Amino acid sequence: MKTLIIAMVAALMGALFALSFNATARGGTPSGWRLVYAHDDAGNATEGAKQALVDAVLGGKPVRVYWAGTQVQHVVNGGMLTVLQGEVFAQMPMITAQKPSVDPATVELRDGNWQTIFATNGDRALKWFVQD
Repeated sequence: MKTLIIAMVAALMGALFALSFNATARGGTPSGWRLVYAHDDAGNATEGAKQALVDAVLGGKPVRVYWAGTQVQHVVNGGMLTVLQGEVFAQMPMITAQKPSVDPATVELRDGNWQTIFATNGDRALKWFVQD
C-alpha cells in the first residue's frame, strides 16, 4: 500500500511538472500569462509589440495590467477593454483607495474610491499581460 501511495504521488508530481514545463516552453508562465507589450510613461514601446496586444484584446483574451508607484507594484485584471485607432484602453473597476506604508510594510484602506483608464499611448509606464 505504501508503495502504491508513493507511486501515485510521484505520478501526480510528474504530471504537474509536465504541465508547468509545457506552459513555460510556450513562452508563458505556469499560470498561462505572458507579457505581450510594455511601454514607458510617454507610450514608447519598451518590450513586445502593441499589435500583439491589440490582436489578443480583439480575440477576447483576458488581460492584466502591471504598473509601479514609488513604493508599490500593482497588477489588476483588465476591465472594459477598448481598441481605438490602434491604442488599447483598459477601464479598471472602481476600488477602495489604498494607503501604503513602508515601516513596517502595510497597506490600509483609505476613504474614497479610485478608478482609472490605462492606455497604451502613455501617461504612465505599463506592462500588459495576456492569458494564453
